Amino acid sequence: MADEKMAVSDIKKESMRLALSVFLWTIFAAVLNFIIYMSMTMIFTGMSTKTIGERIYEIDDDGNRSIVTEIYFNTQTTGESTTAATSAATSFAAGATTNTSGQTTSTSTATTTLPTNQVKESIRSEFPKGASLALDIVSQLFMLILFVSMIYTKLWERGDKDSNRVQYKHMVEDKLRGLKIGLVAAIPSFAFYLILVLSKLKIVAPEFFFIYRFLNITFIPLISRMAGAVLTADNIPWLSLFGIFMTLLVLPITSYAAYVLGYKNISLSEKIIYVDPNKRNKRRR
Repeated sequence: MADEKMAVSDIKKESMRLALSVFLWTIFAAVLNFIIYMSMTMIFTGMSTKTIGERIYEIDDDGNRSIVTEIYFNTQTTGESTTAATSAATSFAAGATTNTSGQTTSTSTATTTLPTNQVKESIRSEFPKGASLALDIVSQLFMLILFVSMIYTKLWERGDKDSNRVQYKHMVEDKLRGLKIGLVAAIPSFAFYLILVLSKLKIVAPEFFFIYRFLNITFIPLISRMAGAVLTADNIPWLSLFGIFMTLLVLPITSYAAYVLGYKNISLSEKIIYVDPNKRNKRRR
């Protein structure tokens, strides 16, 4: 009986260590997903928008930025009409001139060196809604695959090894072990979600939603879509808040599924890529 209790205790400690390992892997996945998301954003922005002007900011001693100049380039129109000018409402830099046809040209601004307290940035056209939707779908798909694959590998291997241990009477069968490990690994995520709910109720600062999105960078496209254009938690609809909660279940569900598949020695990757059975059996020992 004492030996059996010691074995149960050892298994619990092993499960806690594995849960911690899974949690650390989710952090690593989040870092990689942040890189993926930023890269995807830059690619889609470059493909879907174009530079239509320039804006010059002046930075004061307190770090505050104020617009000094906005220049919008002219558009070129083909057909019977002549070259069209941009909107008359656009503000122009000192030194910009307007010709008789209404076309605006910049003179000294493009070549003048800016003072040290001024910076220049490009003004790009509006990001199309279709491109924004495509960005969210593609980036979310890539980030989800990376996130799931990291969890899947760890739990599949544990399920595979536990199957052998149960077969040789070294441990008691527990097919829910993967789910338990996943739930423990997801405790920080559930804690952050609880703070988000309190933020929704204005018990905690509603601005926490901005932080929450980046704490869950793996699901940021999905979260942004469900929350809409709101910036604070108190404006998030309760239905959207429930949808955000569903993203927390990805970790425990993936852990459960991966463990069971490993326990039954069902490899999804081997169904796609052929693996020598002899090598697979060596890995299981």
